[in-house]
Amino acid sequence: MTTTARPLGFSPWALVGAIVVLVALLVTPALIILNHSDKSVAPNAGTRALHVGRQPTDVAVGDDTVWIASGRDNGVVALDASAPGRAPSRHETGAAPLRIAVGEDSVWTADAGDDTVTRVNPLLPGSPGRKIQIGADAIDVAVGYDGTWVTNGQSGTVTRIDPVSNRVLGPPIRTGNFPTALAIGANFVWVVNSGDGTVARVDPREGLVIGRRTAVGRDPQDIAVGFDSVWVSNRGDGTVMRLSASTGRREGPPIHVGGAPGALAITSSGVLVLDTESGDVDEIDPRSLDFGRVLHVAGFPTALAVGGGAAWVVDARSGTVTRLTGR
Repeated sequence: MTTTARPLGFSPWALVGAIVVLVALLVTPALIILNHSDKSVAPNAGTRALHVGRQPTDVAVGDDTVWIASGRDNGVVALDASAPGRAPSRHETGAAPLRIAVGEDSVWTADAGDDTVTRVNPLLPGSPGRKIQIGADAIDVAVGYDGTWVTNGQSGTVTRIDPVSNRVLGPPIRTGNFPTALAIGANFVWVVNSGDGTVARVDPREGLVIGRRTAVGRDPQDIAVGFDSVWVSNRGDGTVMRLSASTGRREGPPIHVGGAPGALAITSSGVLVLDTESGDVDEIDPRSLDFGRVLHVAGFPTALAVGGGAAWVVDARSGTVTRLTGR
């Protein structure tokens, strides 16, 4: 996805189409670590799927606002979590935003179409975001530990942006083969290398990978930190792997959930897993490691986030987000 590798004449809308395929097959959404007081979630019978744009790719929640990256519209949509039926506000971003994160009083998108990160001010409804050139392809974005972190898939690196100057801070950090998803927690930045099936631990103070990368499974998609562990979904073998948050080593055998596990989200009681193949949302009990289906979402679900008293699932095919409330 770097500028030099992109074929000439590859139009932005065609690129977005390719990105949506990539969402389903390679880089399913990155971590949203939010708290949710309910044990499980279910569709709210009074809430229909809300249209939010063309080919939405990711969702995040912050300060009772639900943010959705609208890939083909080159923007983000803001919904009021308490009244999602209200007309949303929209903000312009870079080309083909793929992932979204909330932090540092801003909303950030990784723009796969033009190798930028866009910073949106949520206090200025409808205002365009500020694009930041990162000098490499932008796949996923997360905020924390004195920076905004971006995975650069084809470059095999992670880039950190200084949230004060809005500039890239230091040289890129090499993490592995095609890094995609990343998560922040337990004193590290955790990076999924989808190209070689590993996870790397980055020390944000030293700006380097600590120890050896940990093999996690085939075609890892997403990563989340919670319950003193790190959780990785592996689309290629239908499993979720649990790692120690202190050492990065594997804890026990893989948890076989079946299907094509993609997006993960941490709640107060468990780990939600979105099966991008069946549309099921499963929940893993972090104590017993038992899991079961919480609900089924029709369509082509690609992203999952928890916040604002509900879970939110994005469907790229229909261009909608569905609100799932607690039972």
